Amino acid sequence: MTVMLRQTLCVCRQIPASLRRTVPHFCVRLIQNSAVDRTNVIQVPKRISHQIDKLQKSRGPIKWRGRLFNAYPGKELISAKRKEFNYYQNQTYDKFKPSKLASDGWKHKRSCGDHFTILAFRGNPSLQDKEDDTGTPSNFAAFNLNEKLLNALETMDIESPTKIQSAAIPSILRSRNVLCAAETGSGKTLAYLLPILHLLLWEMATHGRVTQAGRPRCLVLVPAWELAQQIKFVAASLLKETCMVARHLDGSKSTKSLRHSFLTPADVIVSTPGSILNSLRQKFMTLEDTTHVVIDECDTMLDDSFCSSLLNILRRMHISATAQSKKKPFAETQLVLAGATMPKKAADTLKDILPERALEIIATSHLHRIMPHVSQKFLRLHSQDKAATILKIVTKDNKQNKPIMIFCNDVSTCNWLAWFLEESNINVLRLNGDMDPEKRLGIMRSFQKGVCSVLVCTDIGSRGMDTIQVQHVVNFDFPNFMSDYIHRVGRVGRVGSRGGDHVTSFVVHKWEVDLVQKIERAVRMRESLPKVNANIKNKLLQRLMDQEDSSMFS
Repeated sequence: MTVMLRQTLCVCRQIPASLRRTVPHFCVRLIQNSAVDRTNVIQVPKRISHQIDKLQKSRGPIKWRGRLFNAYPGKELISAKRKEFNYYQNQTYDKFKPSKLASDGWKHKRSCGDHFTILAFRGNPSLQDKEDDTGTPSNFAAFNLNEKLLNALETMDIESPTKIQSAAIPSILRSRNVLCAAETGSGKTLAYLLPILHLLLWEMATHGRVTQAGRPRCLVLVPAWELAQQIKFVAASLLKETCMVARHLDGSKSTKSLRHSFLTPADVIVSTPGSILNSLRQKFMTLEDTTHVVIDECDTMLDDSFCSSLLNILRRMHISATAQSKKKPFAETQLVLAGATMPKKAADTLKDILPERALEIIATSHLHRIMPHVSQKFLRLHSQDKAATILKIVTKDNKQNKPIMIFCNDVSTCNWLAWFLEESNINVLRLNGDMDPEKRLGIMRSFQKGVCSVLVCTDIGSRGMDTIQVQHVVNFDFPNFMSDYIHRVGRVGRVGSRGGDHVTSFVVHKWEVDLVQKIERAVRMRESLPKVNANIKNKLLQRLMDQEDSSMFS
């Protein structure tokens, strides 16, 4: 009897662990200790066989160490100091149960010293897959762009279009109004400059359009002086083989210098809304011949900080509700918006300028998500430990010749940190809004050329600037808003960077923990980052009002 039982149960060694509880304990021991006699074929009991088949067909989640997985754990995506909070590629969460976070408990002072890292787990999502067979253009020649523009791209060592460029260029070439939203460092500047410059060259060749002084044919509006200089430089590089001119309108100069800027024609003018409005009011320029207008960093430009000035400029043009008419090709203006975040209220803000149906929205699939190719570490620290920690980080990066950007929330902290590092015999560049524009531009160029590898700055250095050489970003002060975090992190991992880029964030205050937890939860739940489209000016005003109210009743 014992031999027969042993022969019957030996075949059950293939039963999955999750079903072994259905087999009596003494039988499991017999299974584990017995040798299989393959001369006798014995059928598995039908009840157990049905359960095995059901499990294999369903392929349900696997439970391991108290966590659920779709398959084997896979790559580690979050590495925590406390290993029970590690997170893996195939790990899943119950939608009705909030996930346990490594940053849970970080509001308590005893959590200081804890840390976790969101690891880089795939390549840059802005780049097209080499094995993509969907018909996406693999080179810029496929867009039938002007040959002189293609030659300029070759000179700039730019070969293949990114995803946002492949998606946006055809629509802009058709003179459609486009909102172009893609992750930071994905090549949005070329996505709108190339088709617009092609159209301007086509207008010259086909219709003999010649730009007159003070009557630009293309206007690019940006929030910052440095960004205007950078875009002007890219446009000038693309137009090097042509007779067209790109110019940065510097509103910080005297009225005489401003008037002198319009004595010679400029096909493309790049500037801030304030400088353009000033020139329009003094009648140095007119927008009657402007057929293309671009709003770069549109999330910021549609914020309360710039919105009124921007709308004032747009109302002076007749924005096209459709593609350009062949009978009157220059009677209306094409509108293009570009940004690293999607402004949800764009349609409402522009409703008096443009019908919602007339704006084509083009966005990449990775918009508002954590960059998967950049490692991001979060350190919970005491405020008194920040100085020693940043000194250790900068010293290490200096030895490895890694360019590093350190972000502070205000000018006073920026100035103090630069002084502290200089006192520690570290060569530092400092960039903030208290400096005049030309000095800021000189500092940024010195950093880009590698004159100094450490830049301490405020958020003025976080938007739009090309920092392809930067390998490490440190948030010495954790940002107040999700959009600021996205733009700061976007200084690394850009298209054309060397790779191995990473971010380190210091988390000190309780209110900073809330934003950290939103970021961590978005990664674990495979969701977009929440509350990206905050109206920063309104939020800052609301925070000040809340602080005043609390002080009144304290």
